[in-house]
This record gives sequence, C-alpha cells and structure tokens, in this order.
Amino acid sequence: MAEFTENAGKALYVSIGHGFGDNLMASAVFAGIKAEYPDMRIFVLTKRRSEIFENNPEITACYDARLVMEKNPSLYQRAIPLTEYSFADFRNDPNPRHMIDRMYDLTGINVKNRIYKPRIYLTARELRYRKWRISRLPRPLVAIAPSGKITTKIPNKFYEIEKWHQFAALLKKENITTLQVGDKREGPLLEGARDWRNLGFRKTASLLRHCDAVISHEGGIIHLATAVSTPAIVIVGGAEDTRVFCYPSNINITTDLPCAPCWLEKPCDKPVCKDMLTPELIMTKLKELLAKSTVKPI
Repeated sequence: MAEFTENAGKALYVSIGHGFGDNLMASAVFAGIKAEYPDMRIFVLTKRRSEIFENNPEITACYDARLVMEKNPSLYQRAIPLTEYSFADFRNDPNPRHMIDRMYDLTGINVKNRIYKPRIYLTARELRYRKWRISRLPRPLVAIAPSGKITTKIPNKFYEIEKWHQFAALLKKENITTLQVGDKREGPLLEGARDWRNLGFRKTASLLRHCDAVISHEGGIIHLATAVSTPAIVIVGGAEDTRVFCYPSNINITTDLPCAPCWLEKPCDKPVCKDMLTPELIMTKLKELLAKSTVKPI
C-alpha cells in the first residue's frame, strides 16, 4: 500500500466496501471508464480486498480504506462510495438495476458502452499455478463452492448442505472430477471432492480458469469465475433477483414463486424455493452446460 495523496487533473476517487464480489463488479466499471476516458486516473479505497486490483492497468492506485480513514478522514468521506446499499432497496424496487449499473451511475461519469464483465489480472507465475497437476486431472473438471460466510446478510441464498451432499453423490456417480474451493472455515469437505480450499482469491482464479464449470450460490466465486470466462451454474433460488447480481452468460437457476425474490435477512421458516431446486435439477443443468462447452487448454 502506498501513501495516499491527492493529485490534480482528471481523477476519480471511490471507496468499496462489502465482499470480493462487490469489488470485482467495480473492476468492470473501471474497465468501462478507462476504455472511454483513457486519461482518467482511478484511485480505489478498499477494505481488505486490494489483491483483486493487483496488476490492474485501469487502476492508478489502490489503498487500504482503514488507513485512509485514520490519516485523512475528510478525503475518505469525499471518495464516492460505490457499494452503499441495503437489500430493502431491491425488495421495494419492481425493476432493480444491476449493481454494476448502479456503480456506473454513482461515479457520475457518462460511459456510453458499459462493460459488465469483471476483471482480474493474474501474473505469469499465478497463471502457472499447479498447471502440471491440473493437466493430469480427469475431465470434466467442475469446481464447487458449497459454503459461504456465516455473517452474510441474506442467509437464504445458501443452498442447504444436505442437498449439497446429495449433489456431490451425483457428481461422483457421473465420474465428474470435483474440486471444492472456498474457505475451510465455512463448511465441510464434500464426499468425493478434492480439497482445493484456502488457496487465496488469486490462486483460486487461476484454478477456475482451467475448469469446465463452476457451481455455487451468488457470491465472490461466481464473480471470479465470470472474470476468468469459466461458465457457472448459480443456485439463486428465491432469495435474490438475477437482475441485480447475476450475469446472462451463466446459468442462473431461480424459482417462480410469488414471494421471490424475498431478500430476507434471516432464514426462512418454509424454504419452498430450496425444495424446488433439487440436486437432480442442478445435475441436469450441469450436463447441458458440459455438452455445449469445449475442453479448455492447460
């Protein structure tokens, strides 16, 4: 982290809170701005997410937001907060915008050709991460992230672990090589899955590049898979609206219910939407995806 200094000329100062997914969505906004305004300098203040912006040519500098708050609070307050929102905002909006569009609008910069694909720029060394080992794994190669942070504000977005165990059994039956990614603290290793957790975000990105598909709930792993152009199956259910956080390039599995999307911030007493998303349905979607995909070069 460099010392934060204000510079003259065309410059955009933004602050980004929340998780990895929000920061990755912001990377799409920066790419869109730089494509139309190449002289624009972009300064990012983020909380513990600076690794996402390493080697990013669209970013002039990235700083630890906590340090900026301590040393120059007035400057932090002047930075545009791109991720200040509540789920009530979406619940009360019949036609919500995608979060990336919200971010573009908040910058106040007119971008005619908006970019929606997140960006992550890996080094040559990161791109080679475990390349030899990955090349020898049987295909198809599917990454799964069954767990999530227990501190999430919308716990209903998580697919029940019991159903994940059932789905893991189907993957094993179909002889699909399964790599489990994410954080070991968030949940158990599923039977038949190879343990590729706790790699860190950038090494996980390198791994996902070589996978034929990624399966998870909406979250950082899905945004990361989209950034590295790996197709994903997103178990959305009835918690969220695909228009807000999802991408049309992925298979977003939802439920057609009058209560959806609910955006509830506490577990639902009757999760009918999750009952509709059977492991067999997800396997059907995976087979359809794999039938259309081509083998990725290692």
